[in-house]
Amino acid sequence: MKAVFLKSAQAELDAAVDYYADHASERVAEAFLQDALQTRRRLVEHPEIGKAISKRLRALAFKHFPYSLIYRLSADTISIHAVAHQRRRFGYWTGRR
Repeated sequence: MKAVFLKSAQAELDAAVDYYADHASERVAEAFLQDALQTRRRLVEHPEIGKAISKRLRALAFKHFPYSLIYRLSADTISIHAVAHQRRRFGYWTGRR
């Protein structure tokens, strides 16, 4: 199984990395990126590990940062719909394809 970021989710990931680089440090930004990639690897290894948040979507929290990957499973692909900060309004990603 493979995991792919929708364009909007990739943009959120990039924006969060840039935010941490600008407001914390490059080291923190790199740690954030590694946490995101490790979370994606966990999804590939165990696709149903995340919590069901709707009929079609699941969420898996990062280990070290207040973010979750919002994703949808299909037969052979994990589509990542959002890289969501846990304090952001729930469901803002609704309607992404």
